[in-house]
Amino acid sequence: MANQTQQPNRQILRVILGAFLLVTCIKVWLGPANVVQTAEAQIPNAGTQRIQLVNEVRKSNELLAQIALTLKSQTLKVEVQGTDNNKGRRTRSPAVRRP
Repeated sequence: MANQTQQPNRQILRVILGAFLLVTCIKVWLGPANVVQTAEAQIPNAGTQRIQLVNEVRKSNELLAQIALTLKSQTLKVEVQGTDNNKGRRTRSPAVRRP
């Protein structure tokens, strides 16, 4: 009896392994089609990055030119506001050098 139950189990195992082997061979023959698309998505486009960098540099240069023009042509009033950093500390008097 044990022999009869092992034979159908082995036959099913052989069919499953054969199907797996066949699917593996077909997959190897066709090659990895989806992997190429994924790899292309991960590679940065150097040309596009350079164009973006050049555009940003041009914008920065325009802003600096506007700032330079404003500084040359107009009088600016500057008001300094801040906190007293020496609050609560002793200030030293300048040391006197003796000849």
